[in-house]
Amino acid sequence: MSSAAPRSPTKSKPSPSPAPPSPALSSASTLSGAASLSPRRTRSPGPVPSPLSPPTSGKTRARDLLRKHYGLGVGPPAPLPGKPMDPMNVDSPAFDSKTYYEQLITTSSLNTLLKRENELMTEIRELDSERQSLVYNHHHELIAARETITAMKARAENLDADLDKLKDSFSEISRLGAELSVEYSTSDSG
Repeated sequence: MSSAAPRSPTKSKPSPSPAPPSPALSSASTLSGAASLSPRRTRSPGPVPSPLSPPTSGKTRARDLLRKHYGLGVGPPAPLPGKPMDPMNVDSPAFDSKTYYEQLITTSSLNTLLKRENELMTEIRELDSERQSLVYNHHHELIAARETITAMKARAENLDADLDKLKDSFSEISRLGAELSVEYSTSDSG
């Protein structure tokens, strides 16, 4: 008996043909060459509306209250003079990430892209740190407020007993004052 079983025919994948050697290209020409190969829509250089909807009024109010409390100013940051609604400005309310990305990829070298990535990562870390600091400070102040309210409540409960004693004392003083005035008035008349 033969141990070789009949094999079912399988489709074999054609082996990929080796790519022709390409000439050495700089990173800038590689990026711009890749950009020219991919189909892209071109946009006019005018302002592009932000696809994000504005936050709800409750969120805006809460954010503004927190910013006011911590002395950061109320409302979104004021636009820079000269470029108030620039879709290429990361801090602008009209910022368009797709347009910014396409422009950055098509016009920047690899070194520039890496530098920009590092800058953005640093800025993100700083903003996250600032946010965490604000949350921590706000949380700390809420805890302190809760402790103050608890202490005030305990003191107020102790004051109730003291106020009852004080009320009784004033009642006794009023009664004694009334008795003295009656005795004084009867002794003057007699």
